[in-house]
Amino acid sequence: MDNTPTAARTEQSALPPAYLDPHAYLHREQFHRQTTYTPSYAPAGTLEPQIVSYAVAGSTSNPTAPVVVWLNGMGGHRLAATLLDGIFASRGVRLVTLDRPSAGKSTPVPLPYRVPASLDALVAVLAAEHVSTFSLLSHSNGILYALYTLRHLPKDLSVRSWHLSSPYVPPWLSGSVALSAARWIPAPLVGQLGTVAGAVQRLAGPLERGMGWSSAAVRDWGGWASMGPWSSSAAPARPTAAAASTAAAEDDPELLPPPKQLARFRRLNAQRPPHKRLYGGYYLPPGLFARGMQVAIEEGLDAMGQEAMLCLRQGGARWVCPGESEAAGGGAGAAVDEGQLYERAFEGLRDLLRAEGREVELSAWCGEDDALVPEKGRRYLRALLVDRLEMVDPSRWHEIEDAGHDDTLGLSCVIEPLLDDVLRVHEQ
Repeated sequence: MDNTPTAARTEQSALPPAYLDPHAYLHREQFHRQTTYTPSYAPAGTLEPQIVSYAVAGSTSNPTAPVVVWLNGMGGHRLAATLLDGIFASRGVRLVTLDRPSAGKSTPVPLPYRVPASLDALVAVLAAEHVSTFSLLSHSNGILYALYTLRHLPKDLSVRSWHLSSPYVPPWLSGSVALSAARWIPAPLVGQLGTVAGAVQRLAGPLERGMGWSSAAVRDWGGWASMGPWSSSAAPARPTAAAASTAAAEDDPELLPPPKQLARFRRLNAQRPPHKRLYGGYYLPPGLFARGMQVAIEEGLDAMGQEAMLCLRQGGARWVCPGESEAAGGGAGAAVDEGQLYERAFEGLRDLLRAEGREVELSAWCGEDDALVPEKGRRYLRALLVDRLEMVDPSRWHEIEDAGHDDTLGLSCVIEPLLDDVLRVHEQ
């Protein structure tokens, strides 16, 4: 017999699914799908079918819902789809995102073929999900995959819009001190980034449990996945025992019952200025990202190192774009004019879209406090896409005050108008 008071049961039933049972939510079948594909870089019959793991989120029950394919940034795992699931479902939009080669359950591929193999995998996923028309959402270095996808998309598929979140600009164009310094690190060490990250995460778990860090160590790796300031700045100077218990729960919202977790998020979020307001906590409880990160660690983080080498064009990694050798192992050779790669890639895409009569609406969402892509890099990309190539309308270039590189997609002021644009272009 359920002895829970009626009011409490009503309060619980009104909670989002992830608050009611975080473990069951995180392990839903929709977030753990797989299919196979045949990579185009190898002669027919020379390789076994490759596996790609992926997630489907948002409006999954409506077969006519607009679809967004999310090409996430370095370290992105398919379970990041849980972070967009609620807001996409509320707007009637479906989300599809893939684990890149060697991420999640996806089969590793040689580094020089990483980008084209990812498109092969995407085409297989779209076929499995019966999707032929979609919008692209790229975050960070997902821009490299989106460029290749749009240039090599099969004729039976069409893209309505491309939304660039915190678009990556290489250090030789952006002036990023951290990324410029990273280019001097030997490629084998860069390739071990995932191993190092996994070790740090495994250490962070016991430490946070022992020291009461309230999952901060783990959430920090998630960037925008952290759903706001879960710590309280109003603890009393000399608390009573009861007040100390309450303050502890305020400092660590995971100690609160789910209804109070949600109420706390709403209260804190309402205090934020409009450009800092979040939406994640309306759908996900604190600590869910840490659970998802643990799944990613168990599956392996090797892809992080490969993504880093791709960004820096190390170890034979190739963007496979105009101006770069199409031969295997082209890499960062002296014959490649790296300063012109972005310009040639975007110019080639613009010319291709025009020649084929394809209309793809572009928008960009950048953080003004983006340390990975500082102001010089954003100025470069804006001048290229807005002023010179006229691929992005000035009204669709957005720079968000106080936002960092991984903040953009967690902000209501970004995701809500972005979804408005997706709905509009799919209605046309």
